[in-house]
Amino acid sequence: MTDHGWSAVLVYPVSVYAGLLVLADFGTGGVAFPLGFFVTLVFGVVTGLGLVRHPWWVTGGRVFLVVAPLFPIGYGWPPGSVPLDFASGVLLGAPFLWLEYAWRDSVGPGVRVVALEAALFFGLLNVATATLGPTGSSSSVGGQYVHSMVQVLAAQSRGIAAVLTGTVPTSMPLESSLDIVFVGLGVLAFAGVFLSWVAPHTALGEPLPWSWARHRPGAVPPTPSDGTFALRAGQRDALATRSLPTPPEAMLVPGLGAIAVTAVIVVLFLALAVGAPTFAVIALVFGSVAAAVALAAVLSRRLTPLGGLSV
Repeated sequence: MTDHGWSAVLVYPVSVYAGLLVLADFGTGGVAFPLGFFVTLVFGVVTGLGLVRHPWWVTGGRVFLVVAPLFPIGYGWPPGSVPLDFASGVLLGAPFLWLEYAWRDSVGPGVRVVALEAALFFGLLNVATATLGPTGSSSSVGGQYVHSMVQVLAAQSRGIAAVLTGTVPTSMPLESSLDIVFVGLGVLAFAGVFLSWVAPHTALGEPLPWSWARHRPGAVPPTPSDGTFALRAGQRDALATRSLPTPPEAMLVPGLGAIAVTAVIVVLFLALAVGAPTFAVIALVFGSVAAAVALAAVLSRRLTPLGGLSV
């Protein structure tokens, strides 16, 4: 199946924005930390878009960028050192190492969803880390970034444990760190992954033509005589009730109307969740019940018989 390059344009910005938020708060103490981020960003983009295809360069670069943060961060490299800052920057840009699997059509749907969710979770973690700001006594910018991220994860884990035990959590960093721009870019990333699925194509993955424009037919083709296809009267009546008398005026994506309605409902629910969370929960409960009842009603309808088609 052919990859859609425009999907990458929609998927990458959300991770870029989350990284820039962290650099704005942590990246003023040297060049090694932002350098590690931009090296990972550039490598992930050029390999994801296929600008660099040689297996040695791709595999070797990924191995280096995966192993590079382990020793300085895991084994306590001296604070303020360039390797620690560079490794922390590589950790900040880590989503770009797997983000290509979120938009490539040659990758299975499950892998694409997991790749996008992992990138969005890491981006949300970076947004919360940027909101918390530098913490710890380390003189290293990278060390402060890692320390703040660990603090966010620890506070979120304690908050989840408090909810599970029935107590009131003292802090939920991932919940309280709301960034409207990040949410909007996340929606674009989801659209980049989802829209390539609904584009019409054959069973072999070959794309089919479709267009937003309405094509006006020059003239209605003549109606064939009754004996052209040797159909019985009942068969002709059944086909007439299930076929349009004129050819289609546009070639739109199948199910486009349902997708548009769903998108509007999701946007309205997100706006309600931000403005009035209590009413959003109530709307979600009643909306789920109504959707289940409507689905059951539709599935319980009997199909109309095709009269006159018996042999």
